[in-house]
Amino acid sequence: MSRFVALPKGVSEETFARAINEYRALLGEGRVRTDPASLQSYMKIMIPESEELHKPSAVIYPKSVQEIQKIVGIANKYKTPLWTVSTGKNMGYGTAAPATRGQIVLDLKTMNRIVHVDEELGYCLVEPGVTYYDLQQHFKKNRMNLWVDVPAPSAMASPVGNTADRGVGYTPYGEHFLFSCGMEVVLANGDVIRTGTGGLANSSSWQTNKWGNGPYVDGLFTQSNLGIITKLGVWLMKGPPPGGYYPFLMKFPKVEMLPDIIKTLMPLRMSQIIPNACIVVNAGWEAAGYFTYDKNGKGTNRETFYKGRGSLPPKVFQQIMDKYDVGAWNFYAALYGSPEQVALNWKYVSGAFKQKFGKDVRIITEREAKDDPIFEYRRQLMMGGSTLQEFGLYNWRGGGGSMWFAPVAAARPSECEQQMKVATDILNKYGFDYVSEFIVGWRDMHHIIDLLYDRTQPEEMKRAYQCFDELLTVFTKNGYGTYRTNTAFMDKVSRSYGQGMRDIHHKLKRALDPNNILAPGKSGINLQA
Repeated sequence: MSRFVALPKGVSEETFARAINEYRALLGEGRVRTDPASLQSYMKIMIPESEELHKPSAVIYPKSVQEIQKIVGIANKYKTPLWTVSTGKNMGYGTAAPATRGQIVLDLKTMNRIVHVDEELGYCLVEPGVTYYDLQQHFKKNRMNLWVDVPAPSAMASPVGNTADRGVGYTPYGEHFLFSCGMEVVLANGDVIRTGTGGLANSSSWQTNKWGNGPYVDGLFTQSNLGIITKLGVWLMKGPPPGGYYPFLMKFPKVEMLPDIIKTLMPLRMSQIIPNACIVVNAGWEAAGYFTYDKNGKGTNRETFYKGRGSLPPKVFQQIMDKYDVGAWNFYAALYGSPEQVALNWKYVSGAFKQKFGKDVRIITEREAKDDPIFEYRRQLMMGGSTLQEFGLYNWRGGGGSMWFAPVAAARPSECEQQMKVATDILNKYGFDYVSEFIVGWRDMHHIIDLLYDRTQPEEMKRAYQCFDELLTVFTKNGYGTYRTNTAFMDKVSRSYGQGMRDIHHKLKRALDPNNILAPGKSGINLQA
């Protein structure tokens, strides 16, 4: 019986033990852990696969770029792969567990310096262990009128990690990679590069000019395993003056209204009257936000209303909507600028929706919302607030299972409606509910669908896997690309983009990481496959 929880593929126990000894000689025993207790948090998964497939062999905690350079040297010597995480709060996409069994988790949470914040031009330079909450507290402590765009699990996620996975948020800076500027990256051979203008000695524009000179390479290190990002520049919003932020919610009573909602909002979005990455949330996602558990693990979820294991009947779904007073669709957005600009734009926005929907739209502002917790959660997100609020989405079904299916739709009414109908049919076929939000980008929609299921039920685990697989197959056949996925389906998503792209990715991997030591399997890139 092995003394290790798991071993990397193709690495003997003797070889792995020598590697661990070298890692410990470099970092000390406390920062190189192989015991089951220390690895437990890295084994927790929300995808419908066995934890055995994703067990790490060890976890390593570096504190500097120089240590990472030496770590990759040892990894190359012994062929011990490294699965890099920043904070590991990758909810819906695989958490902190490695894509394949036996990888060493390289946990960068101990590299948590806010290197620099420039209030004048609105940018920062941070290490991977810095969270959105850390930045928010830094701004508050130093009385800086700056906002950082945050994703839904805002507080404990990392700007570096979320940007590297091309995540999105809810302010006008919602496309995170678009609003990043300059990276420091350790390559698999230990070389350190700085992208953009970062290669210049004493560069004064590293976080202000994205492009530098020659081919733009920053994208190579997003959703990839071609390097380890150790610093990232992030552009920040200047907070508007008092009275210059106006969040609002509109509730719509019928599912069939989705095309008209999109048709009404997109001209306002494209003209920047509504400037933020606003959202259209369905009843399931919205209602789940109100679900809570007490200290004994009991509380309200969908099972309170329906004891069956299948998808909710329409009548029961309506009961949940009525209890929590949520719309079939719930549109959250905000206006930004001077108080005068906000007041004028609000006339355009409210007027457009009233003209289209009349009494079939309920408009709620901060005044009407009062102390509603979900409105407050969304208000914080749309102003870059890093909340610590427990979001009740995962209480919807119970049992700890969640996979975010994330196709992209062109922001056309017909395409969004088609995606909604196809997804609902497939989910209901397997006994699951359609729980979703559309995040409205510049000309696209990030259609985030949470497949929530019970991991304690083997039969339900099997159905969840089959359901997600069919979602991917059908959406790909219809020309809908998946922009981000969990570790169980990374290879399938990679194949959906064509052999040409896979060939390029593997050529880059062979050139930059011939020993396949950096996160094999990430985004379907693995030289052993």
